[in-house]
Amino acid sequence: MIFFLIITALFITLLGQFLRFEVAGGAFLFLDIFLPFLFFCWAGTHIINKKNIWTELKKFPLFFEGLLVLIIFTLSLFFSAIHLSLIEIAQSGFYLFRYFFLFSFAIVVFHELHTDEKKQIIFIKSSILIAVLLAILGFIQLFYYPDFRAMAEKGWDPHIGRLLSTWFDPNFLGSFFSFILVIMAGIFGVFVQKKSLFSFVSLKKNYNNQQSYIFIFCTLTLLIALLITFSRSALLAFIIPIALIGLLYFRTLLLVAGLFIILILPFSPRASERILDGINSAVSVAETQTLFMPDPTARLRVENFKQGISLAENNFWTGIGFNSIRLYKTQNIHSSGGFDSSLLTVMVTSGIFGLFAFLFFYFSLAKKVLWNALQEKNRVIKGVKIGFTISLLGIFAQSFFINSLFYSLFMLFVFGFMGLGLTKSKKNNT
Repeated sequence: MIFFLIITALFITLLGQFLRFEVAGGAFLFLDIFLPFLFFCWAGTHIINKKNIWTELKKFPLFFEGLLVLIIFTLSLFFSAIHLSLIEIAQSGFYLFRYFFLFSFAIVVFHELHTDEKKQIIFIKSSILIAVLLAILGFIQLFYYPDFRAMAEKGWDPHIGRLLSTWFDPNFLGSFFSFILVIMAGIFGVFVQKKSLFSFVSLKKNYNNQQSYIFIFCTLTLLIALLITFSRSALLAFIIPIALIGLLYFRTLLLVAGLFIILILPFSPRASERILDGINSAVSVAETQTLFMPDPTARLRVENFKQGISLAENNFWTGIGFNSIRLYKTQNIHSSGGFDSSLLTVMVTSGIFGLFAFLFFYFSLAKKVLWNALQEKNRVIKGVKIGFTISLLGIFAQSFFINSLFYSLFMLFVFGFMGLGLTKSKKNNT
């Protein structure tokens, strides 16, 4: 039952913002209700089986590191509560509530998938399938509704000609595509092991032709979808890990791909425009007076970033409380629960102590998952763990520019693969 609920949680993300509900000046997703339900079902089964919940929680390899982050986030809100009304405390506390149950999802996945390779493979395949389905829905959206400017009145960014799918945001959607592609690259890299990349012999030795073609189809679909999100941050989250995987497994392809991108870029006006806008946006952040004018969405991000830096400087030690950013933001937009940088959001809300605890959590995660990957016997799961570890570099690189580490639709998969990555191999099958 619990595993079925885990897979259900993943598939709920397909409906994205269509399951968004506006309440009392705020909003929540159906996922915000489903995850607590999942956690309490998991806890209930352990209670019925007369198991100690605290003991089970402590079995999660990153439990205390995650608990430290939650404690600092909670204390930051507690210290700021004297300046807030009860409604404002409830609104701010909701983000803490959401983050706690995202973290609990990793714990539940870890316990349910631990030592069960069949469930791990189903989890991996389900995640890839969901990414492909989101891409297909995005193609449909791009064909029938390419202009999103009419949605600006409802707080969404005025994107034009970009793949949004049901998430309504090309940056977070592109981040998800990048994340899944890097994990797939990790699987492929483990099977290829520096052999001929273009023959796919290594894949066919372990999978039939149909499965190999499905793998190729999914990869190409997600690559195309990623490119037409025209998301600079998502491409950054893709290029950095892929470059590292390329160095590890197929250096020749990395060189060819790099030359291909350099040669093809001038022939794509939209891609060239996005890169130029990104450079102009960076200049406008660094300089108070500049002749460069970034595009509308980048302009909002620049203003957002400057306001965040100002708040961080004035609340360096304890922050303004996790997460009371909405009370300080000057614009009522859908990203008002955070700044366009996850690390800046952590710094503003929980101060320097929260930022250090947050970084330590992810450093410990990367170290433990990498160690598990080196010990893993199943090559598919080994590739997933390697891909996940390397993907963290891209996720953190892009988190300087978008608040991806707190976007629940995306982070559900990150926390899910976190739980899978922390499992240890106990079988010697290949």
